[in-house]
Amino acid sequence: MIKFVRSILCVFCFFVFGLGGLVIGSAIFPIILLFYNSDKQRKIFVNTVHISWRAFVWLMCVLRLISINCQSRTKLKNLRGTIVIANHPSLIDVVILVSIIPNSVCVVKSSLFRNFFIRRVIRKIYLSNTMNPGEFINSGIDALSHGYNIVIFPEGTRTVAGRPVHLHRGFAYLQMASSADILPINIKNNPPVLGKTQKWWDVGVKVSKYEITPCSPICYKPGKIKNRRDIALGITRTVKKSLF
Repeated sequence: MIKFVRSILCVFCFFVFGLGGLVIGSAIFPIILLFYNSDKQRKIFVNTVHISWRAFVWLMCVLRLISINCQSRTKLKNLRGTIVIANHPSLIDVVILVSIIPNSVCVVKSSLFRNFFIRRVIRKIYLSNTMNPGEFINSGIDALSHGYNIVIFPEGTRTVAGRPVHLHRGFAYLQMASSADILPINIKNNPPVLGKTQKWWDVGVKVSKYEITPCSPICYKPGKIKNRRDIALGITRTVKKSLF
């Protein structure tokens, strides 16, 4: 019975999330487009999503579906122009990180650009993981140079316990091109919910406790190795070691 009630509450939360995305994309964003220039538009878009996703996370916490423990909220709140790299244990990781870290844009899977409820929001401010490398680098550099943080899940999909971890190297090339710091963030949720092999409404019978832990920042500095591929591999290995 408890599991059933919690599943209903989870469905309610995602209904609110989808409805909010639809309203923001269909009603609020068009008004912003009419009255502000492009630079101001992006800032307002990003802040609007940060506030609305923060409200969604608050709702899930109030309903005791999840809890969030982050000892470095002040540090994350003050991030600017940083490439944030995280592992990806659950469906709502990106929402949690954006709710904690202001001025953040994300690299998300292309299917979200077709999602009926949130596609209007996603298309305005986020980067697709199907961008060609040149477009991704240029868009990333532009965002970082304007002080936005870029949240990336380099596995490309949710982490599955027991399976080998493979990280895509796009973030490493972006770091080399931009010289921005990389901040690895480790996400743990116990008990695990909303994972790759779990139903999206299955939040179990206990509060899932999320631990958000920033690791030491990483920044490549030119050295003896000149081959870009070798540099990218080195950065990727360092990040992988921090996260896993």
